[in-house]
Parts: sequence; C-alpha cells; structure tokens
Amino acid sequence: MIEVIGIPGTSEHDAALKIADALAKLWPGLRDTPKEEDHVRIAANVKISGYRVSDVDVVVAAKFRPGRRFVPRRVLNDSDGKKIRAGRVAVRSIVAAIEVKDHPASSVRLVGDSVIVPYKERGKVDWKDATDQNVAQAHAMKSYFSGRGSVVWVYRCLVMQGLNEISLAGAVPSTFNGTAFLGTLAAVNGVYQGGKEYVLSSGPEAALEAVLNAPIFDPVVPSALDRKRMDRIAARRQKAEQVAELLGKKPVHLRGHGGTGKTVLLLQSAWQAYQSLGKRSLVLTYNRALAADIQRSLALMGIPSGGHEGGGIEVTTVMSLMYTWFNRLGAATTSNDGANYADYEARCAEVVEFFRSGTLTSSDVEAATADDPARLEFDAILVDEAQDWPQAEAELLVTLYGPDRIALADGTLQLVRGRQTNWRSAGVLKGQQETIPLKRCLRMKANLGRAANAIAEEAGLNWSVDTNDEAAGGRVILSLGDYADARDLRHELENNALESGNDKIDFLHCVPPSGVKAGKTGRWSSLGRVLRDEGHGLWDGVNERTRRDFPRSKDLYRVVQYESCRGLEGWVVVLDGFDEFWQAKYDEELSRNSGPDEGARDPGDVASAVAWRWCMIALTRPIDTLVITVRDADSELARVLRRAADRLGDVFENWQE
Repeated sequence: MIEVIGIPGTSEHDAALKIADALAKLWPGLRDTPKEEDHVRIAANVKISGYRVSDVDVVVAAKFRPGRRFVPRRVLNDSDGKKIRAGRVAVRSIVAAIEVKDHPASSVRLVGDSVIVPYKERGKVDWKDATDQNVAQAHAMKSYFSGRGSVVWVYRCLVMQGLNEISLAGAVPSTFNGTAFLGTLAAVNGVYQGGKEYVLSSGPEAALEAVLNAPIFDPVVPSALDRKRMDRIAARRQKAEQVAELLGKKPVHLRGHGGTGKTVLLLQSAWQAYQSLGKRSLVLTYNRALAADIQRSLALMGIPSGGHEGGGIEVTTVMSLMYTWFNRLGAATTSNDGANYADYEARCAEVVEFFRSGTLTSSDVEAATADDPARLEFDAILVDEAQDWPQAEAELLVTLYGPDRIALADGTLQLVRGRQTNWRSAGVLKGQQETIPLKRCLRMKANLGRAANAIAEEAGLNWSVDTNDEAAGGRVILSLGDYADARDLRHELENNALESGNDKIDFLHCVPPSGVKAGKTGRWSSLGRVLRDEGHGLWDGVNERTRRDFPRSKDLYRVVQYESCRGLEGWVVVLDGFDEFWQAKYDEELSRNSGPDEGARDPGDVASAVAWRWCMIALTRPIDTLVITVRDADSELARVLRRAADRLGDVFENWQE
C-alpha cells in the first residue's frame, strides 16, 4: 500500500509521486498489498514546530514484508564504515527526509560531497549548501519522531529535478528509479549485515508502526473557520499592504484589546510582504499553543518558512529563539529542547550587558547569522503581545535585529508575564514608528462584544471594545458545575456547530489548573480524557509534547489551559471552571503583593484587577458562542456574571441539565 499526502501541483508533491512510482515499479504489486504487509506513506510540504528546521519538502516512511530487495549499482559502506559490494540488499524499513531542488545544471555546483545552489535574497545572489540543509532536515525529523517516542534512523536524499544525471552520493537526478533512490539512501548512511545478507532499515517494526501513524502523515484539511482565517490572512487589506511596505524599514506599532485583529493584521502584513516583496518574517510569541495554531494556518496556505529562498513566514516562541542565540553567541550550552528557563530573564540581561561592555559586538551577530541563516536571518520580526515581554528580553531582541526590523502588536491591558514592557527605552518607540490603533472588535459577534463590555464594567475595569455590528448574533451560556458533566449541552453545541458548517477543530476548551493531571506520558486534561473516552478526536494542548505540533485534523477538539489561550479563537469557546481560574490568579497576585505599601491601592483590589485582566483575555476568544461554567454560584466571578446577565438578558442563557 502506498499513500501520498500533500498539496497537488507543487514541486514537492511531484517529487513525492516520483518516489512512489519508483518503488512501485521496483516491486510490482506494492500499491495493492495490504498495509499489514507493505505500508508506504509519503508526505510532501511537511511542517513541524519547535525544531531547527520547520519545513521538510518530502518525508518518506515505509515498512516492507520479507523479500523486498534491490541490487545496488554503487559501492556501499557497512555499519563499520568498510566499503562493500553487496549483491542484494534487503529493505525492511525506511524513514527519510527529502530535499527537492529545481535548479538547472548551470546553477548547480558540486563541492566535495555537497550540492551548492544559488538563492536570491534581498536583491543579491548567494550560494548555499543544499546538502547541509538536507542534513538539518534529517536531524529535525529524527528529533520529531524521538519526541513522540519513536527512536529511528532518518536517511536523507536530494532530488535534483533540474538535472538529468548526478553522480554525487546523497542525490538523485530527475529520472531516478527505485534502485537509484534506495542506493542513494544506503550510500550515505550505510547498511548492516543481518544474518547472510545486508539490510537497509530505519528501526524495529514497532517504532516504524508509530512513525507511520505520526500526525505529519495525516492530510491537513481546513475547516470552515480555517478557510475564513486563511481568507482574512490573504485579504489585500489596505492596512496590511501599508504595514508590509514598512516591514524591515521602520518600526510598526499595532495597539488594541483582545479580538481587535492585532495578530491577524501581523499575519496579513507578513503574507503581503512574502507574496509581493519576497520578504522573510519571523512571528514571535511566548505561547506554544498559539504558535501551533498559526503554523496550522500557514501549512494550509502552503506558506514556507523561507529558510533559504523566496521569503516566507517562520513562527517560533521567543524563548526558543533566544536560546538559539545564546548557544550561537557562546552565552549558553543548553539545547532549546532541554533548556532550563528558570534563569531565562537573567540570561537575557547578561547577554545585553555583554553587548554594552563590548564583549559581544555586531560582528558576532553577523557571524552567527551567517552560520545559521535558517533560524536567525529575517527581514522583519513580528512581536505578538509586545506589552508583556520582560524588559531584558525586549532589549536583547532590539540589540540583535535593530529597531527598524521590529513590528509590535500591543494588547492593551493584557499583561500576564509581568510589568508593561518599555519598548521606548529598548530603542523601538522613539517617535519614528508607525502607530496603528485598532479599536473595533473583529473576532466576536456583536452580542459577545456587548457581553465582554458589560462584564468588564461590572468588574470595575477600564476596558471596552467597539462591537462589530456587521456580525450580528452571538450567545453566552452560563452553567453551574463541570462542563464534562453537561453531556446534553455538549451534544447540542456539537450538533449546532456541525449544522452551521463548522468542525470539532473550531471548538476551543479552556481548563483551570485543577483540570490538569500528570502521568508517565506527561500532563493531560480531565475534560480531554472525558471527550476521548466518548470517542472524540483530541488535541490536548495541556501536554507539552502535543503543544509542539499543530492539530492536523479538523475532527479534533482543542483543549488548552487558560494561560495558553491568548491569541487563539474558536467558533465555540468553553471556559470551564472559570471562577476557579479567577480565584487562582487572584490568590497568585495577592501572595506576590501582600505586604502593606503606603499610598498604594489595597492589595485585594490590585489582585482582583489582575485576575479580571486575565479573564478578559479568555472572554474575547469566541466568535459565535461562549460557554462559561462555574463551580461556586456565590464566587466573586459568578456574582459579576449574574450582574452582567441581568443587564443583557437577551444575550446570556442559563443552562440547566
């Protein structure tokens, strides 16, 4: 059985089809054998999050029944590095990262064991090592599968679609066959002797089964909400075109409450900069769940990260970026995956001081960028939730990239990491920036905007948005108890959403700390466990491993902790145990600032305001329906909700099982 997954019509998908055809011709009948015997899955245009490489042109995973062999046409190496002439090689399994190049022969240089090809970036031609790029892809895929519990060997291969022949190990021309493809994999990484024959294998059968079931081999099918989001990103809005022209030339500053479209405008601008100007942008967030959500949209749109050519959009967490810089500058020896973030802010401040003292200079930045352009070289840096960055983190970003390449999205009153960031002192906001205020609520339907304003007013917050009167409707459902126990409500919401053309991926469930459990495989949510036990697909974002990859199926419910919901959205948003979350944030702030301070506000009032600011972030996630469950009908949050409901009886509904 052979499956090819990807976007038809792309160069990468064409290469994937060639690999499938080559294997099918080598072993006739391969396409028709049951997957229990032969199973080949080939994915084109693969995106992964949180690794050194985000884009892999083609990934091949396969396990074969006994008797699948080929006769290599070149000298191979065995597991000890000795050259051998194998008569036949048994092929048991393959996991491979494939890099596809379309350059003609006149644009290809062979230097040693490397293929060097030209790229045009920022108006100049630069020659880059495609083999090194392919090696990095293989390492990234090995880490991806290892992170999912499958330790396998990942082979590599360059497919040179513009060449009729190439004799270099690790590459095949456009006219390759199955023998040439397998021989290339074996020539680079070798074979081992198993009994009386040489064997090509990526790992044991159990590991290959897990690899074949990895999410990257699931087609990413857009939901109705995905399509709307893609349309919004690709829309040629005047503001997006304006910002796109400015990216990399001068600072840009977007300001607005949650739901006013800051993140969408950033992505629209990056899209325009990529499509029209060939710029490469980096979107930075500290929220891995949001990074995964953005990655899903970019994967559906086929937008590359642009590591080597033609621009693109990369998405990562700011901490991951900074630890890459720490390592490249010699300021840390910890890998991004194993970094201890406890001393993160102090490390940022330390590196800033290194630059101030002259221990590090711009020459060090240039050398590090040249050494790792895929992860460090960008035309523009797009900072999400810019109001909430540690000061040293902001100053280091400006030191590394300069103020002109930075665009800020500033969520008014949405502080969750500490004090308001002073980007002016960091060197960005000094009167030369382009400031764009965003006041109108674009995400929520009109009733939801009205409800959010009423709740903020009853809570005593100086917070409001202009409601979107062009999007009428919207409902708020209040329920006492656990959402997991409200089975009839859950079924009603699912049926209504599906009838409206939405999918499970369009639901966003937020859970409090009490709803998160820990086990041998990491953390998991109690609500997610209930949904899964009922037979629903699930993307449980409370789990660190899950959060590193975006949900690839539209038939998955999403669950996140409240702290990870910022920037996300859903057609239906469920705030489960909302009063528990409010109380947890209240207690956290009160314990941090419980001492008397003459002339300061009462600590309880401060803690209440902080808790409500957190809650307003969650309250602005829905598009059509907001469900709020509370555990205690007499809690402070429940009392505020009742007062808001009394004012807007046509918007709020009480659910009784």
